[in-house]
Amino acid sequence: MLIVALAVKLNSKGPILFRQTRTGRDGRPFEILKFRSMESNCGKGPCVTKAGDARLTSIGGFLRKTKLDELPQLVNVLRGDMSLVGPRPKLPHHQTYTLRVRPGVTGAASLAFRDEERFLHHVPEHALDHCQINLLMPLKRELDDKYLAQASFLSDLAVLWRTVSGSHEPADTERVGHLQTSLISLSQALGQSVAPAPSTHAESQLPIRDMVAR
Repeated sequence: MLIVALAVKLNSKGPILFRQTRTGRDGRPFEILKFRSMESNCGKGPCVTKAGDARLTSIGGFLRKTKLDELPQLVNVLRGDMSLVGPRPKLPHHQTYTLRVRPGVTGAASLAFRDEERFLHHVPEHALDHCQINLLMPLKRELDDKYLAQASFLSDLAVLWRTVSGSHEPADTERVGHLQTSLISLSQALGQSVAPAPSTHAESQLPIRDMVAR
């Protein structure tokens, strides 16, 4: 954490930590902590970020990909605002239901949607909030609820291991397929295309259902 904090400080001007109000258990707001991954003078923009966001610092993308930006949330865990494993805490206007458990640093849905920023790349900025609230949140809730119904100490350890090791929790491919169809419909309605971005990396050409499953 000290190494990451030093890297953030030397990489760009601004505070080391990013602080934001999120919704916790039983709807209680709390201040979440992250290592800052965006320029501090970037101005306003969409609350939901996607791959290629110009506001990211030169090391911001790496911090997010490796989830190192989430490490300060261990302080939130010690404060009792969060648990190590649980549904990810959302912005108040994104939290469409009341959490009955403490939100987590990682969880079933966050593993399944580890590449969320990448497959949102072609969604227009003005539609990102709509996509998060109406498309992603219901699927994430279902994944988290399904996990919580059978969660145990050993399953939590497995989730933590998959988070650290970078492996993914396979999602329900049928439901992710519905999400892909919804994203395409949304993009077409907005006059946009969701064709895969040009890339030499074979994995970036995968359809959404395969990206999430992997």
